[in-house]
Amino acid sequence: MRLTLLAAIAFAFPFFADAPAAAQDREPCPADLICASAPATVMAALEKAGLKPELSTDKTGDPLIASEEAAYRFEVSFYGCEKNEDCDSLRFEVQFQKEDNGTIALANKWNANHRFIQASVKDDGRFVMAYDLGTIGGINARNFQDSVDWWTSMLAEAGKFFEAEVGAKPAA
Repeated sequence: MRLTLLAAIAFAFPFFADAPAAAQDREPCPADLICASAPATVMAALEKAGLKPELSTDKTGDPLIASEEAAYRFEVSFYGCEKNEDCDSLRFEVQFQKEDNGTIALANKWNANHRFIQASVKDDGRFVMAYDLGTIGGINARNFQDSVDWWTSMLAEAGKFFEAEVGAKPAA
């Protein structure tokens, strides 16, 4: 049995050895879809959602969008980029100022009771909430709007959560 398994692994290895570690979105963004590979489509969709996005670049030169909702300033980072283009996913993220009550236990409590948005604590002690969205091949406007709705409603929910758990909304 063991020999058969080893033979199967040895046979399959050459087929997977050259496979890319992650998918890339090298195709043009299809018409009427939102793609991380086409930042203008993300900007337009956020504007249509009633937000006021600002496009810039991060420290590595990848696209970066900043906006505000529910009294929190957040960023939309572009991931899986190749030479600052052909990005394959987005990360909506809000980082809060470091406070003593922004603990791993608080993040775990949020994560245990909320879907979609993950809470964590960075090595430097900042509390972070994030939502990742893959866009390879494009996302239709309705699905993207639904994702933005989840993000913004969870930001509002986060404010209530912080008030209930620590007595105040943290500053972003």
